[in-house]
Amino acid sequence: MPGSREDFPTEEVHASMKIVRNETGQTREGSDHQSAIASKQHEKTRIDIVVEDNASSSREKRFKSVMGGPEDSKRSQLSETKWARIPKVPHMLRGTKDFKILFEPRVVSVGPYHHHKHDLRAAEMLKRLMTKRFILESRQAIEVLYNKIVSEISELRNCYNKNATKKYNDEDLAWMMLVDGCSLLHFIRCYTTEGKLKDLPIKYHNAAFAQQDLFLLENQLPFRVLELLLEPGFEEGMQMIEQFIGSAAETDPPAVKSDNEEKPAHLLDLLRRRLLGNQTASETEAGKGTGWNSFRNVNELKAAGIRFKPAKSGSLRDISFNSYILLGFLKLPRITIDDSTKSRFLNLIAYEMCPEVPNEPVVTSYICFLDSLIDDPEDVKELRRQHVLRNFLGSDKEVARLFNEIATDLVPDSDAYKDVKGKIQKHYEIKASTWIAEGLHSHFSSPWTVLAFLGAVVALFFGGLQTYYTVFPRHN
Repeated sequence: MPGSREDFPTEEVHASMKIVRNETGQTREGSDHQSAIASKQHEKTRIDIVVEDNASSSREKRFKSVMGGPEDSKRSQLSETKWARIPKVPHMLRGTKDFKILFEPRVVSVGPYHHHKHDLRAAEMLKRLMTKRFILESRQAIEVLYNKIVSEISELRNCYNKNATKKYNDEDLAWMMLVDGCSLLHFIRCYTTEGKLKDLPIKYHNAAFAQQDLFLLENQLPFRVLELLLEPGFEEGMQMIEQFIGSAAETDPPAVKSDNEEKPAHLLDLLRRRLLGNQTASETEAGKGTGWNSFRNVNELKAAGIRFKPAKSGSLRDISFNSYILLGFLKLPRITIDDSTKSRFLNLIAYEMCPEVPNEPVVTSYICFLDSLIDDPEDVKELRRQHVLRNFLGSDKEVARLFNEIATDLVPDSDAYKDVKGKIQKHYEIKASTWIAEGLHSHFSSPWTVLAFLGAVVALFFGGLQTYYTVFPRHN
């Protein structure tokens, strides 16, 4: 059966041939020619039978690779780590315009992914100086901190892509994490302590770029490293980290966090959790609605009598809509737009795309919802006027373009904000509210027109009063 030989590796066929020959034996010297031919034919037949057995074995392995088996489960257990992995940016986003600026560090590298880059080597000596200052301030011995990391280096190694860590032995990788972790914590301490930013051995503008670098997906340390370095004063260190996250959030971070919250995977994961807040899907009115929306942007909603207000919390889930017959109010979390906004949101979106993260694309859905509201600079202007959006980027046109670029090719959760959209659509379809809103916008868009209207009403009132007393004079 020649076909069976081509379907399997050559090594398997050779192994089968050896086994057959051991069983059948060689032809003895002096045997006739016909006996030799018969023996060879018999040997060939046996070989084909064994290869067919190998085919069955190979099929079973393939079935087990899909359906699972003892060997596969054991292998998966060995590859798992008790801390979430730090993935690389998904392939889908690697074609993003200005990828290097948006996803790669420009001042300082953290972890193994960008450690080798020549343009980041200047920060390596500064990281050692910052490491020394952190160790002296924390009053811990460098040997103790190093040994803590070495003791868990196998698990820490598994947090990264294997191709990025295979060139480092355990000692080199542990040393990298020690220096990166200590310098990172010293940077956070100086950044969040009033008057200590000047203690950093870098310029102010580099400190701003370094802060952006610490929220890139491929520039993260396992949070376990920070835990080991902060012991035993972890609670105090955690407050410092929370303050740093709050200063970096584009929206106001929630003031209260859950006591039962799981430990974050890294700083970017912690930032995402603070942006999401503690609300559940039911509290955000998700899961209802028609699924079909005819409204387009802020100005169309404004024309339908819908006004915008800042939400009480900064959670990206805190979006709600209330309708009062002719007027509606859409509440949105406050958001600050600056030079770091695009990079930060894209890295959060990249993190949500990774298979290691639970399938809950809240940031992605939030960006898509804002993109549906913002089409042109006038939409941005209205959100600014209502104190929902703060623009530190420049012109309103740039902000509108920023959201259009971020939301390109994104797929939101179909249930996200579904009830809010349904309520908006229902209000939008009320024609009377649209007519009244258009009339108010056309005739009462400025305080002068309002004053003129009030003056006309007063004049009509007194004119009518004078006419009445002329027709029906009153006598003392």
